[in-house]
Amino acid sequence: MNRMPPDSDPPRDDRAIRVARATDLGAFVGKELAPGRWRSVTQDEIDRFVALTGDRNWIHTDVERAMRELDEGTTIVPGQLLLALVPGLAQEAYGVVGAVQSRAAALRSVRFRRAVRTGEPFRLRTRLTLVERRPRFVQVDASCHLELSSGQRALTCERTDVFFD
Repeated sequence: MNRMPPDSDPPRDDRAIRVARATDLGAFVGKELAPGRWRSVTQDEIDRFVALTGDRNWIHTDVERAMRELDEGTTIVPGQLLLALVPGLAQEAYGVVGAVQSRAAALRSVRFRRAVRTGEPFRLRTRLTLVERRPRFVQVDASCHLELSSGQRALTCERTDVFFD
């Protein structure tokens, strides 16, 4: 995944929430966290993803045909690739440094709202919606969306992570 040029947006790492325990995230429920850095996906990254998944739809892989036949004149990032990037992008928004282990437990309400073109900038916006202690772990739910530089949402989803102390 590529980073955008430094003048497009300052690094956001210093604004990421880092807490010792997952329950400490409860103070941030209902608040939108600092957005992540602007990213984009290259054709090489798409080609490697397609090699793994076998999704050889020409809109993702055929650069020449896309130039001729697609409105934007470029290939489109596979939605499943964008979805696969969400966990790593979410780590730019929040993390639990004292957790022994964490796991992505669920993805719900996934919606692909707009195609993302190869090389098009996007970033993740995250809002924590639930932090709840369970008998063996702490459940953290978040509402996420990939925002394009135009301000449009490309992908929305609800995700659940579980943290073990």
